[in-house]
Amino acid sequence: MNNKMKKMLESPIVWPVVGCVILYALICAVSGAVNVRVITSGLKLCVFAMLLGIAQMIVVTSGKGAIDISQKYILTLTAYISCELMQYNIPLGLGMAIVVGMTCGLINACINVYLNIHAMITTMATGYLYYTVILLVSNKFANSPNDAFVKFTNANVFGINSMTAIAIVIAIVLYLVLYKSKYGMNLHAVGQKREAARLAGINVNKTVITAFVINGALCGLAGALNAAYCGGANQDLGTTYFLPSIAACFVGGTNAAGGKSNIIAVCIGAFMMTLMSTFLNAANISIGGQRLIQGIFIVLLLVAATKNSTK
Repeated sequence: MNNKMKKMLESPIVWPVVGCVILYALICAVSGAVNVRVITSGLKLCVFAMLLGIAQMIVVTSGKGAIDISQKYILTLTAYISCELMQYNIPLGLGMAIVVGMTCGLINACINVYLNIHAMITTMATGYLYYTVILLVSNKFANSPNDAFVKFTNANVFGINSMTAIAIVIAIVLYLVLYKSKYGMNLHAVGQKREAARLAGINVNKTVITAFVINGALCGLAGALNAAYCGGANQDLGTTYFLPSIAACFVGGTNAAGGKSNIIAVCIGAFMMTLMSTFLNAANISIGGQRLIQGIFIVLLLVAATKNSTK
């Protein structure tokens, strides 16, 4: 019994679930009523943190302490691009948002891999580059979403919000890619020890670059969806979801040193972080206070993740 309990507590899924239950109870206590709409709205709101959290998880899993600081800028840039191009054609705007996101991911990867600059430094620098582009296009591109696409993002499919349905499908596909395919095995092997993976015949550079490109694609999709949901693009659009997505990544058991991930736990972690934001809003805590609490939470998660990586 003790071994079963210990094994259950070590599962990366357990703590995000426990966190969700506790936060939901706190929300009900603050609001003074049990409200199922908190869950349904949370499933809709967590889509962006979920997409960015999964994307971050893939980068972190590639190893060497990789992390993408530029996610929020990629999301914002692709939001502007989707708003501009969707004025003419919805598939074009959505497709180009994803392509631009992939291009940004490729740029990040090439600098990281071929110039051997740490991913955090690389994405911090490229993030400023992407933000400069945002400043240039923000006054020239349309920042209002296509009405038809807005209706699509607010529509329900079998009782589930369309954005939530898209995120679930993507999570399932990436689950198969990460845990049932050769690429997924290669990625985790590279994350555990790159030199050993290279000696085993794995193309390490290609594996890492692909991880960054997938990350960029998910940021691009999140940008297009978020612009429609928020009523348009603005220069700080991605900031809201950056800290929750990092928290979702690490609360989901992703090893900070790489080589270990759990996409299901990350998805639940994104929902947990959305409930945390809901609770902090319900408790009338200021935006600055909310970000401070989220920041402290992430630091604690990083400490825990780093300790686990050394075991």
